[in-house]
Amino acid sequence: MFKFLIFLFFFFLILVSLLGFSALRTFRNILFGNPKKRTQAHSSDAADRQRRRNSQPHPSHKKIIPKNEGEYIDYEEVRD
Repeated sequence: MFKFLIFLFFFFLILVSLLGFSALRTFRNILFGNPKKRTQAHSSDAADRQRRRNSQPHPSHKKIIPKNEGEYIDYEEVRD
């Protein structure tokens, strides 16, 4: 019984510490912003603009599998 109570105590401490770290990270991001998101946002915006300039307005929708591959199989439902 004593071991189970110690396990519950340490489990509770771990949960509280994770909750605390999450709250601290959230407050830090609110107050100072997230530098990773800012740099990624700028680089991804520039990359998206470049891709749009280089891409065709409407990509072609061609069949991937040619007509001469595969075979037609009749479907017949079998009931017991």
